[in-house]
Amino acid sequence: MGTNASQPISRVSILDADEQRALVPVCGKVADEPRTLQEILADAVARAPDAVAVVDGDRRLTYVELDARASLVADRLVETGVGPESVVAVAIPRSLESVLAVWAVAGTGAAFVPVDPTYPQIRIQHMLTDSGVRVGLTTSGRRDALPDTVTWIDLEDTSAARTPGTHDSGARPARTTRLDNAAYLIYTSGSTGLPKGVAVGHRGLTSLATTLRDHTGVTAASRVAQFASPSFDASVLEYLLTWSAGATAVIVPATIYGGEELRRHLGDSRVTHAFLTPTTLADLDPQGLDDLDCVVTGGEKYTPEVIRRWSPHCRLINAYGPTESTVVADISDDPAARGVNVIGGPIRGVTEVVLDARLQPVPLRARGELYIAGAALARGYHGKPALTAARFVADPFGPPGGRMYRSGDLVRWTTGHAGSAVLEYLGRSDSQVKVRGHRIELGEIDAVLSDHPAVTFCATLTSADGPDATLVSYVTSTGEVGSRELRDYLASRLPAQLVPSAVVPIDAIPRTLSGKLDRDALRALRPTPHPAQPSAATPLEQTVAEALAAALEVSHLGVDDDFFAAGGHSLTATRAVARVNATLHTDLAVRSLFDAPTPRALARLIRDDTGSEPRPPLTATAEQPEFAPLSPAQQRIWFLNQYDTTTPTYNIPLTLHLTGHLDTTALHHALTDL
Repeated sequence: MGTNASQPISRVSILDADEQRALVPVCGKVADEPRTLQEILADAVARAPDAVAVVDGDRRLTYVELDARASLVADRLVETGVGPESVVAVAIPRSLESVLAVWAVAGTGAAFVPVDPTYPQIRIQHMLTDSGVRVGLTTSGRRDALPDTVTWIDLEDTSAARTPGTHDSGARPARTTRLDNAAYLIYTSGSTGLPKGVAVGHRGLTSLATTLRDHTGVTAASRVAQFASPSFDASVLEYLLTWSAGATAVIVPATIYGGEELRRHLGDSRVTHAFLTPTTLADLDPQGLDDLDCVVTGGEKYTPEVIRRWSPHCRLINAYGPTESTVVADISDDPAARGVNVIGGPIRGVTEVVLDARLQPVPLRARGELYIAGAALARGYHGKPALTAARFVADPFGPPGGRMYRSGDLVRWTTGHAGSAVLEYLGRSDSQVKVRGHRIELGEIDAVLSDHPAVTFCATLTSADGPDATLVSYVTSTGEVGSRELRDYLASRLPAQLVPSAVVPIDAIPRTLSGKLDRDALRALRPTPHPAQPSAATPLEQTVAEALAAALEVSHLGVDDDFFAAGGHSLTATRAVARVNATLHTDLAVRSLFDAPTPRALARLIRDDTGSEPRPPLTATAEQPEFAPLSPAQQRIWFLNQYDTTTPTYNIPLTLHLTGHLDTTALHHALTDL
């Protein structure tokens, strides 16, 4: 300051020389020589042509078979004019066909844009129009749900491509893909009420693939679960983890959402590697998954309970990164040792800096916003130059002409193993949230709600932090519209993961003393229960209703109440079906609740025996004695205790927080009886 008295205080660095060298910026390992997705796939075929590339139930394709079939589809796409800088829609649920479609599009040099055919029509149409798609790939079962503004090629139609016997590889047009061409276009939640497309190039793919191989130990003998929805960039992580190692992709059926069905499928398929969100892990029993060696997680924060349950069974790796930085920017091994908030350090080819509100670097352990730079950065937001310029800004800490992405994530540098700098995640600087692994702009929900003519005010918040977080919208209206109608209105315009679990009508907008919206006061308001439905007509319906209500953590669910309209989602559905199965000794699939979402309908499904086979009744293997004998370990503890009956060595301390009136006499008698 003394050398430049005219310099503004905001420009004065508070870092000493050592911190400046260590933190401005923090760099990952040197990036690998970049290769296009087309080249990565060709490498996989050349490495092990006869290895199994993908398994989907009873169907399987080797790498050379997958490449041959994809080339036929790619030729058909090229005939329609598709090539580099084209965008091809892939409207196919998770399946062998969705993998085939991605390979085919990559072979043309074009970018694939995943389009979930279950999305509302208005959202699908926006994605197709905004991206400029002219040609798309789908299957016959999904074609009717898709608009006619695009030419759709049915992968199940034998006329969609020449048969292998008539394929002339020598006549295939040259498809030169450049590293800066778009590899894929992923739509994420947008604050304007419409999703925004992130155009991602090829430059970061090779370094990501190498990072994943280094940290997970995946090999050609590995079997990698394909569980992420193709509409989210976690599917790209799964693709690269599999194909860069020549491993086998194991398709998890699109009808499996988690819970026992997922555990059974992972075990039966001998899956060794998987990407699963912490919320999915929380509802998954690790017992019996003996082949599962490594789980990569991301999308949301761990809970200590998830780490405690899973760490003894497999390696956990935490991957952090926005879509704008080619899926993963930071990676952290051993979250059990590092803590639930640590997201690790930058991967190959990524550089990072943490800046304060004045855009000055912050010292160790100081809070700031994360800025990401390097070859892995996306090209920007498709068709939105102003938004791209606002989020992808000039990088004053890197080479001339470089860019850095303003993530909106609040973090701080801490010291990791061997003194390296790692990041601790602290939250968001804006209204973006992560719910069940989905990146959601709360403003998108509010923008759609505001379009309803009866809504005069709305604000959407998360109900809590962690795996059980849900979305809740609070509205004032003209009184001519109800909560269920508003939720149905949102469901017709937004994908399921953006539809709030509840829409709560309020009489007045709570304000703080400064006049701002009081979000804590809003969260204190509880959704008004629906009017009580008539009592269940049968004991079976009553039992089903109670099980579904318990999974939703509500006191009552009417026999004709829709489970999902009452706040359910795919993960609570797995819990609900597990409760029903445990109570009634059935073996319902989670899909059954989607097909029959009310207690009455689900009870009818059980009664008609169209959705499950009853489990055999449990029978005792032997008569139980009045007192169970001690195990050898218990006998040892009893024997040692006889030398000193007052020692607390084998006591297990436990703290309970009780509310309400406590009958201390009854508690004393209960503990004495034990």
